[in-house]
Amino acid sequence: MNSSRALRWSIAFILLVSIAWKIAISPDNQNDLKEDLVKFLERNHFNVIVTDVAPIPIIEATTASCRLQVAKLSPDGGDEDLIRHLALGTDYRVFFVFRGTVYTHQPKLWTVLSYYWSRLLRELGFIRRITDVIAVLAGPSCDAERLPWGEFQAAP
Repeated sequence: MNSSRALRWSIAFILLVSIAWKIAISPDNQNDLKEDLVKFLERNHFNVIVTDVAPIPIIEATTASCRLQVAKLSPDGGDEDLIRHLALGTDYRVFFVFRGTVYTHQPKLWTVLSYYWSRLLRELGFIRRITDVIAVLAGPSCDAERLPWGEFQAAP
């Protein structure tokens, strides 16, 4: 009888701590990513416009000789085809930025693993934002792969 009471109190305590933890952790704010990306592009001398194209928002960045479209992708690569479809019939190059490194294709295995790891670390309070994967459509006169993407994704 005594172990049953201890088990009930243990379950109640764990449930209470679990609920309190979920309340204490703030939800992931996607506007933080947009704001950070806009600031990064503006620091690199781009004029920036944010457009909400369903299903993902696109950030358009331009200079006198360069035009970029930048979007956050899902970690599982489900949006990659949509981004490539946006580039069809244009002379835009598509590349992906993950952890400051430029890729020609989204490294899905790494982005999924990183997503779950980042999410765990975020819920434990060690980081403030989940590591994002970004798609970039770059005009033919852009050398956007050479932008300091590591500076953008260095801040957790």
